[in-house]
Amino acid sequence: MLTTDEVAAHFDLSPRTVRHHLQLGNLRGAKRNRDWRCRWPDLWAVEKGPTPKGDRAAFYKAPLLSKSGLAAKERISVRTVERWVEQGLPTRNVFGSVRIAEVDAEEWLKWYFGREG
Repeated sequence: MLTTDEVAAHFDLSPRTVRHHLQLGNLRGAKRNRDWRCRWPDLWAVEKGPTPKGDRAAFYKAPLLSKSGLAAKERISVRTVERWVEQGLPTRNVFGSVRIAEVDAEEWLKWYFGREG
């Protein structure tokens, strides 16, 4: 079970935003010891992307990247990431915010550029 802070880190959102969505019922969770707890399937359910199954589930427990986070990691502009999204870079939508699973970005960039690493 993940805490509010852990969920916030995974989604690259503030803990306050996560608590707000928990209170509204947009994200399933249970309140324990004055904090919320969530399960991985509940997180994946709100990501509006394919639910990871089997061995791939471990990859989707890594924190998601925002467009600016991927831009910083790849040392490119946010606009370039936005063009990649338009060209098919897989994304996950979290409460209206575009997020990218690092494993999806790596696989897509290998395909798009024919590169390794």
